Amino acid sequence: MANPPTPPAAETAMPMFYKAPRPLDRVRDGKMKLSRPTDFSFAGKTNAIPLLIDEFPMAAAYYPIVFADGPLPVPAAVVGLKNDTNVFIGKNNQWAPGAYLPSYVRRYPFILMDDPENKQFVLCIDDNSGMLKEDGEFALFDGDNPSDFTKSAMEFCAALRQQGDATDDFVKALKEYDLLVPNDAEIDARDGSRLQLSGFLIIDPKKFDALPDSVVLQWRKKGWLGLVYAQLLSSHRWQNLVDLMQANK
Repeated sequence: MANPPTPPAAETAMPMFYKAPRPLDRVRDGKMKLSRPTDFSFAGKTNAIPLLIDEFPMAAAYYPIVFADGPLPVPAAVVGLKNDTNVFIGKNNQWAPGAYLPSYVRRYPFILMDDPENKQFVLCIDDNSGMLKEDGEFALFDGDNPSDFTKSAMEFCAALRQQGDATDDFVKALKEYDLLVPNDAEIDARDGSRLQLSGFLIIDPKKFDALPDSVVLQWRKKGWLGLVYAQLLSSHRWQNLVDLMQANK
């Protein structure tokens, strides 16, 4: 039996991928530059990537979308059939060509973290990312001020945090109407063997169909119906993982 998708690390603890996040510093980082990642090995030791609801339509074309169980379940794109294995990263440490790249991956090595003392969010960068170099592609600072690249990173991280609040609202509604149920996935490998995964939640289509019309109308106005359908349709993407796993051997 294959291992279940690993629930993503909670943002209140050390976020997944990040080893040593620290605030950007004008003195320390004034001459540093960041290049676009050419090596995605930082995301290679997981089999589930957190998703925001805005990503459901794109992600559903490539990944099974599940919910990692917890007090507030976390939507996630399943990227592997075994713990610590992301099959979308090939032998050259590149993401599978053409596949949608989740925003959680695109955000790295930046992240917004709380600064309780000043009651604000601070743009941080993973000091262990290996992406900071003096001969990199994009400068982090322009003189004493953040560069346009850094400002864009800040805006992107802020937008993701806002989308995270909207994602939480959607998941809370799924829980309120008891739509999330445990589910097992059985996958037939090309060698005739069968893989079984368990330990995750999905939306129950029968319970969804039984929602009162008033709730369905409310969800349509919020744009949530498409999210439900995207999650249900994504259940056809398990075979993608088998094909990539065998291609990477």
